[in-house]
Amino acid sequence: MRENRMRAPAVLFLAAFWVASSAPASPAARKQAQDLTPLTTLIQTIQENYAADERLTTRDLVNTALAGMVGGLDRYSEFLDAQKYKDLQEDTKGSFGGIGIEIGIVNDRLSVIAPIDGTPADRAGLLGGDVIAYIDGTATDGMKIMEAVHRIKGPPGTKVVLTIFRENYPPRDVTIARALITPVNIRDHVVKGVGYVAIRSFSENTASKLTEALNRFAEQKIAGVILDLRSNPGGLLNEASRVADLFLPPGRLIVSTEGRDPVQRAKFYSTEKGGWFRMPLVVLTNENSASGSEIVAGALKDWGRAVIAGRRSFGKASVQSIQPISADKLSALRLTVARYYTPQHNEIHEVGIEPDVTLPPYRSASVVRRLTDDGAFIRFAAEVLVSATGWLDAGALKEGLAAPVVKDSAPERLDRRIEDELRRFCAAKGFPVPDESWPEIRIQAVQQARLALMRRVKGEEAARRYAVEFDPQIMTAVDLIRLAVDRQAR
Repeated sequence: MRENRMRAPAVLFLAAFWVASSAPASPAARKQAQDLTPLTTLIQTIQENYAADERLTTRDLVNTALAGMVGGLDRYSEFLDAQKYKDLQEDTKGSFGGIGIEIGIVNDRLSVIAPIDGTPADRAGLLGGDVIAYIDGTATDGMKIMEAVHRIKGPPGTKVVLTIFRENYPPRDVTIARALITPVNIRDHVVKGVGYVAIRSFSENTASKLTEALNRFAEQKIAGVILDLRSNPGGLLNEASRVADLFLPPGRLIVSTEGRDPVQRAKFYSTEKGGWFRMPLVVLTNENSASGSEIVAGALKDWGRAVIAGRRSFGKASVQSIQPISADKLSALRLTVARYYTPQHNEIHEVGIEPDVTLPPYRSASVVRRLTDDGAFIRFAAEVLVSATGWLDAGALKEGLAAPVVKDSAPERLDRRIEDELRRFCAAKGFPVPDESWPEIRIQAVQQARLALMRRVKGEEAARRYAVEFDPQIMTAVDLIRLAVDRQAR
């Protein structure tokens, strides 16, 4: 996405095509009006004859026509109705009015995945595994995720009532006052002496938040940095450029854009303001790293500044400009206006960034994915915390699951005990796992059970930090950092 203002597009004419002009029409204008006649005729015919329960308004039909027109250009150009435009603005600004909760469908029921630490949902006591049966009195059976999200979101200070079903507890209504929620866009953690930072997307202030993380790393005398851009879909072009700027000396080309309009032809260079963080750097990418992620990875790869590890990136190198197109500025046009290239003018679009070190994909076993989707680990954690007083040390658990949580037990015995308890739980609660599958899945299953316990006791952020140590791609990146340090020391 490009942070700029584009000239008023010709499609604006469509928003007012039914308004007659008193000025003499030029031949071109008469030709355009003639070409639009089938559209106006079609709208009138639909309104007069379509067998719908309610008469479709002109605005409804124009919006449908606009969506179809723009949708036929390329996969990234789009007509944004009022809700989509609002969602996009929230994504790029990095904040919205809501309660701070991650939701999903578990066992065909709208459920809490995890509350965000310190948010109204967290303070209200919502937990992973809670079923949201009603939102302000509206049943959630069959409700789509985005509809639920829009119902839960709202202006800060307003309230939403969620009816919560929790296993072994009676249903209850929870009234939560909405607040300004700023999702965690950057997560940083030190793992085995290496700074790890994951960027979810490139929204406003991403580069400044990354700078804060790098400064924290510098104080801890780390060996190097892992920049995790896996499944980062992109965002603001300027923010992606600023992120790359942090790791490059001044005067280096980061990215160039080329479009039909000269305004869209630009080059972005690193600056002295970037900071130039000099430590060894590994960038993780996968097939879902796109757009801004590819700008950063491409620049750092071309200048030899980082080792790119993981999988080939998605290959989305087009620039979209956003322009309101309605009088009330509630709807907008997202239009592809340019493409961008790496410093060596390498093509990214439909090609992607090839990693220097290709890593095998990191996927959970199918049985573990099924257990996760069915909510088995969430329910296991809830039950264990209530019933496992004989073997679970809750005090140690609150200090972090990296320490043993079984009383007077070594870590390896802890894993075996968790596995045994999980197998009994799955058999008793209707989560069948064939005996022959356990040897294959036991490591991943125990990890997911431990993460569910961590999430239940210490919150989502603690669980995400802990999960870093279970990720084989991150552990490989740690080894690459150490290898670079060893080479520098020789």
